[in-house]
Order: sequence, then C-alpha cells, then structure tokens
Amino acid sequence: MRTIWCNVTAHALPPKGFWRQHVSPPAGEPAMLRIGLLDTTVRGAPGSMARYRDQLLTSLRESAPESVQATVEFLGCERESLSRTPPRLRMYRQHFHIWNAARRLDVSRYDVLHVLDGSFAYLVSALPACRIVVTVHDLIPRLQMDGNFPGAPAVGRAARWLIQRSLAGIRKADRVCAVSQSTAKDMRRYGCEPASDIDVVPMAIEPELFPQAGGSHPAKGSSTQKLFHLGNNGFYKNRVGAIEVFRRIDPRLQIELLMAGPEPDQTVRNVHTQSGVADRISFVVDPDQAKLSEMYREAGAFIFPSVYEGFGWPPLEAMCVGCPVVSSDAGSLPEVVGQAGIVTPAGDYDAMARACERLLTDQNYRQRYVAAGTERAKQFSRLRLAERMLQIYKETVEAASHDSA
Repeated sequence: MRTIWCNVTAHALPPKGFWRQHVSPPAGEPAMLRIGLLDTTVRGAPGSMARYRDQLLTSLRESAPESVQATVEFLGCERESLSRTPPRLRMYRQHFHIWNAARRLDVSRYDVLHVLDGSFAYLVSALPACRIVVTVHDLIPRLQMDGNFPGAPAVGRAARWLIQRSLAGIRKADRVCAVSQSTAKDMRRYGCEPASDIDVVPMAIEPELFPQAGGSHPAKGSSTQKLFHLGNNGFYKNRVGAIEVFRRIDPRLQIELLMAGPEPDQTVRNVHTQSGVADRISFVVDPDQAKLSEMYREAGAFIFPSVYEGFGWPPLEAMCVGCPVVSSDAGSLPEVVGQAGIVTPAGDYDAMARACERLLTDQNYRQRYVAAGTERAKQFSRLRLAERMLQIYKETVEAASHDSA
C-alpha cells in the first residue's frame, strides 16, 4: 500500500491510446464480462503501479479475449500539472483529483471495477453502486505508523488519515487481492478482511523484457565481475544496505557494484563517500529497459537487502534473466525467491557478502542457482495472473447476483 512512496523500475511507456484499449468480443459473440481497471497513477510517471496496470491489461487481452472486456479508466493526475503544484500541496491535490474523477465515473458501463492500488481503496466509498475488487500490494505505510522500521521517516497526519480511510475501503470491497501471502498476513493483522476473505494473486514477469543471459558473464572484454542492485531511495529498499554488503566482500576479488535507480539521496551519498570502496561503486540513473536487462545479464549476482517488500519484482527479473539472487528474508521475498536464490536474515550483511563471494568464485554453485532461478521465474506467468483474476471477477458477479436474487 503506497500512499506516498513508489517502487520505481525503468520500463518503456505504452503507446498512445493504450489506456483506453478494450479487449473486445468478436462480432456475433455474446456480451462479455466488463471490467473497469481504475488507474490512479500519475500519467507518464514510471512505477510499479503503472507496470501492474499494463501487465494485467495485457494478460487479459492475451489470455481471455473471449471472456472479458477490460478498459483502463484513468483517474490520476497529469504529470506536468502536478509538477506545477507546490510540493506541500501535491498529495492533497492528487487525492482530491482522484476522488472527484471516481465520483464522475459512469459505473453502469461495468460489471466489476478493479481498484489496482490498495493505497486508493478509499475510492470504494465513492463507487457504492458497483461491485469492486481491490488489489493490495503492501501495507508498508501502516507498518511504518507502528514504528516497525527504525529510522524510517515519520508518517504525517494527513497521510495517516488517508491510510486509515483506505484500510476502511479495503474492508468494504466485494473481493480483495493481495500480491503475496506476506501482504495478506499484514492485512489480517490490521483487520483488512472482507467477508470473502483475501485472495492471494502474485504479479507476473514479462520474459520478453528480460531475455536470458545465455551465460555471458562477465561483460565481454572485461575481467571485473559485477554485483547489481536496483531500487529507489525509499527506506525499505535499503540502498545503504547494498553498499554495506559490498564493502564486506573480500577486497582481493575484482568486483564492482552497479546501483540502478534514481539519483541517490544525501543519505546514500554520505554512506557511499565514507564506505572506503566508493571508487568501485557506480550509480546508473534511471536506466531504460535495454540497459536494465543488460545489467542483469552481465552481473555475477543480484543483491536485494530490502527492509520490507510486498512483492519484489527485481529478484524475479534477475532470475528470469539468469542472474543468481542474494536476498534478505524481509516481507514477501522468501515467497518470490523460494529455494531458487540465497535468502539471508534481513540486516545480516556479512551473510549476504559470504553468499556473493561463493557465487562469484564457485561456477558450479552459481550455475545451480542460475538454473533454479530461470525455472522459478516461469511460475509467475501472465497466463496464471489472467486466469486467477478472471475467476475472481466471475465469482464477484455471481456472488452479487446470488445476493440480489
């Protein structure tokens, strides 16, 4: 559940008009299930919610064209107009705009409305005349309110109010999906259980975006091996932790650390400067999709020392490419990585460093995790996502019909 923060990964934007595309029935076929996918993102801004929107629409279009008509309803703000708003007022403007857009929505066009981001589940109250499904990605802000993450920024009063309204909206929804068992557990902890319980529906991976490496490690013409980390400056991504892992690796190994994401904030810069290994750390700012895939392919290992995750796409991307993963055990990560990567206790940087050393020096050991990871990634297919969501949509309509009978 992201009220303020966003897990940013570089992906190509969809073509113009993508958000209004329909998955239409062939001529002469009976009417299909009509689903409205409610998009609360900032248009044009990269992020995990935009990726989930595109992924779900594509999954339904590819896997169930004969069963469902899916339309994305854009309720969010335009990036340019939001940027002109004073920073202290942006959150208020964004949520006010989304609420009003939802109130104006013609819900009669749909059999089910799907709120794609549980951070905006307060919209359930704005859409009382329609069957509603909500997907919750994480409850990090709610956990943060309770002080579960030492050193994390305080949650402001307005954000607290929004978080509580969204939790109330989750409870009112007809069906609620969590992207992991970990997120479902957090939802139960805070009483976010609708009458229908919680459906766990993991997100998918796009293999065409992350082609396998074919064993091309390290980069051609280079004798230096690389570790790779991808993440934003949010406290839960723990970019500082990636540097801490790197500085604990045996200095006799010729290794560099690539850190992809936005410009590092001052905290990360300070740790980087004082690490003693700054000359072997490179920041790659907002890489495009081609560059991102290249970095996965050329890395000897991917490190992911997150403090918490509701799902965790980057380890899945790495496994899809054929890059072995060393991850913390925070939140959902053991579910995503499984036995196909090396999972260590969150905050145990020494254990992560030792795991990286073995992957970089023992080719047979590394190859075992390369093979296991590529097989693991296949379990997170768009077909599975589409089949599960279609089942939930159908059951939502059937339950409503039964109640009204």
